[in-house]
Amino acid sequence: EYFKRLTTLIHLKVINLGETILPALNIPCLKAIDFFDGIIPRGFAFDGAGVEGKGCKTPFGNDGKTFELIQTPEKMAQYIAKDEKGQWWHEKEPHLPMELLTFTHLIGNTELIRQYSEKLQEKLDVFYQEGATLRQYLAKKHLVKADMEAFDPGMDELGRQGMLFKVKNDFYRFPHLALDRLALLKKVEASNSFTRIEQLNRIGIITAGATGKLNDWMSIALFMRLKTYFNYQAQQEMMNPLIKPFGFDDRVLIKKQLALDHEALEKIERIYRIFIPFYQAVQDFLAGNENSLNSSDLEDNSLETQGSIALRLFQYEKAEKCYLIAEKANPRNSGVLSTLGIIYQDQGNLAKAAEYGHKALAIDLKLFGENHSSVAIDYNNLSQVYQEQYNLEKAAEYGHKALAIDRKLFGENHPTVARELNNLGIIYRELENLKEAIEYSAKALIISRKLFGENHYMVTTHYNNLGTIYHKQEDFEKAIEYSKKALTINRKLYGDNHPTIARDCSNLGLSYQEQGKLEKAFKYVEEALAIGLKLFGEDHPTVATYYNNLGTIYQEQGDLDKAAEYGNKALAIDLKLYGENHPNVARDYNNLGAIHKNRRDLEKAFECIQKALAIDIELYGENHSNVAGDYRDLGAIYLEQGALDKALLYTKKFIEISLKVHVADA
Repeated sequence: EYFKRLTTLIHLKVINLGETILPALNIPCLKAIDFFDGIIPRGFAFDGAGVEGKGCKTPFGNDGKTFELIQTPEKMAQYIAKDEKGQWWHEKEPHLPMELLTFTHLIGNTELIRQYSEKLQEKLDVFYQEGATLRQYLAKKHLVKADMEAFDPGMDELGRQGMLFKVKNDFYRFPHLALDRLALLKKVEASNSFTRIEQLNRIGIITAGATGKLNDWMSIALFMRLKTYFNYQAQQEMMNPLIKPFGFDDRVLIKKQLALDHEALEKIERIYRIFIPFYQAVQDFLAGNENSLNSSDLEDNSLETQGSIALRLFQYEKAEKCYLIAEKANPRNSGVLSTLGIIYQDQGNLAKAAEYGHKALAIDLKLFGENHSSVAIDYNNLSQVYQEQYNLEKAAEYGHKALAIDRKLFGENHPTVARELNNLGIIYRELENLKEAIEYSAKALIISRKLFGENHYMVTTHYNNLGTIYHKQEDFEKAIEYSKKALTINRKLYGDNHPTIARDCSNLGLSYQEQGKLEKAFKYVEEALAIGLKLFGEDHPTVATYYNNLGTIYQEQGDLDKAAEYGNKALAIDLKLYGENHPNVARDYNNLGAIHKNRRDLEKAFECIQKALAIDIELYGENHSNVAGDYRDLGAIYLEQGALDKALLYTKKFIEISLKVHVADA
C-alpha cells in the first residue's frame, strides 16, 4: 500500500510537468472518441496504459484490470508463465512477459533481485509445447513474426524512397528487440543492450567484428534519437532526408522538421549496411540456422545494397551507378535488372525501362517458371512501363498476369495483390473504362486499409488513384476529397518536399481548376512545380506535366504570354524524353493550340491541334475522348476562320465520338 501511494504521488508530480499526453491517462470519454492529443508536447511521462494489450512498465500495471507490478518477487515472476487458473500470461497480455525479463538493481535489498531472477529462470525453463520450453517459445516464436514485419528495413519497397525516418522505429527499436531475444534464448542476463552484445560475443553467438558493428549502430542510433528529441524539445521522431541535399532552404521548414545533412545521411548508410545483414541473420538464427549469425561480421558493402540504400535516400544517380556496375559484374542478376528498369522508368526513359524489364522477366521465367513472386513483380513492372507508353492493351495483359500469380500464391489480402489491383485501376482509367477502374481501385483500398490502417503509403496511392478517376468522371468534389486524403497522410509520411506531395498537389490543382477556383489551383500546381524542379531538375516528365498544368491555369487567367512560355517548356521536355508519338506530347500540342487560338494566331493553333490529333488517333484509334476533344478544337478554329462546312464536319465528329464514349462508360 505504501508503494502504491508513493507511485500515485510520483505520477501526479510527473503529470504536473506538463508533458504527459492525455491518451496516456486512459480517460474513458477520450478513448471513446479516439482522441488524438497534438497539443501537449510528448516528453517526460509514465508509459500509459491507454493502449490495450501493450505491456506497461509502470508500477500500476494496467490500472489493476489484470495485473499490477507492485508485487513480491514470486508473484512478479508468475507473470512470465501461468496465472492461478493455469492460463499462460502471454496469451492475454502479449507484451507483459517480455517487458518483465529486463530488470536491474537500483537501490536497497539485492536479495529481492536474486529471488526474482531465480524464479524467472524456473518459469522460463518449464515445458511449453512441441518439445520447446517457455524460454524457447518466447524467444523464437512469441511476437517474432509481428516484430520482424514491423521493423523490416524494407529496402525493396519503392514507396519508402525519400520517406521521413522515424528515429525510434527505423533505427533504434529493432536491435534492442533482437538482442533481447538472443539473450533470452542463450540465458544471458544483462540489463542493457551494450552488455548483451559483449556477452553474446563472449559465448560465441556473434563475432568480434559483429560486436563492433552492433556497438557502432547502437551508439549512432542513441545519439540520433537524443538529437531528434532535442531538436523538437519533445519526443517527436521525424527526420527529413531531402531538405538539405536538395536545397529546400526555407527556414520555417527546417525549423519544423529535423533536416538531415550529408554527415547524418552517411551515418544512416552505415546503419543500413549493418542493419540489412543483421536482420537476415536474426531471421535465420531464430529459424534454426545459428551459423548465419555467428559467422557474420555484419557488413554488407555489396553494390546492390549500396544501390538500394541510395534509393531509400532518394539518391537516384548514385543508385543507378551502383546497379550498372552490379549488372556488369553479374548480367544475369534479375533483381538488379528489374531495379534498373524502375529507375529508367522514373527518368522517363521508357525504351530502356522496357528493355531491362524484359531481361529480368526472361531470367526469372527460366529460373522459377510462371508461378513465382519474382515473375509477378516483373509482369507488374512491365505493365506500368506499357501503361506509360500507352500500349494499354499490353499493360492490362501483363497486369492481369501479375495479379493471377499473386492471388494464387498469397490469396486476396496481400500487399502485392492490392498493388496490382491499383495498377489495373490506372490502366482501366486510361482505357476510359471508369466503372472497372473504380472497382479495381476500391478493392485495392479495402485490402490496404485492412492490412496497414489509414496512415500508410499504399493507402495514399489508392486514394490518389481514385481521385484521378473521379476527376475523369467530372465528379470534382469527390476527386478533391480523395486527393486531399492522400495529401494529408503523405505530408505525415514524407514531409512537404517529396514527389508524392507534388503529385497530390498537382491533382488537387487540376480539380480546383475545373471548378473555376483558379487561385487555389495555381497555389497547388506552383507548389508541385517547385518540388519537382528541386528534386528532378528541368528535364523530367513530372516537371513537364507541372509546366503544362501551370500553362493552362495562366491561360484561363488570361496571361497568354506566360501560358505559352510554360506550354512550350512542357513540349520541349516531352519531345526530348518521348519523341513525337506520346500522349504527353499530344496533350502539350493541344494546350498550345488553345493558347494560340486565344492569341488569335489561328495558323499556329491549327498546326498544334492537327499534330495532337494525329498522335491521339495513332495511340487510341478514333473512338476516344482525347480524339473527340481534338475534333472539337479543330471545329472551333474552322468556325473562327469562317470555314463553316469544315467547322460543322469536325463538330459532328466530336459529338458522335463523345456519345459513343459516354454510352460505353455508362
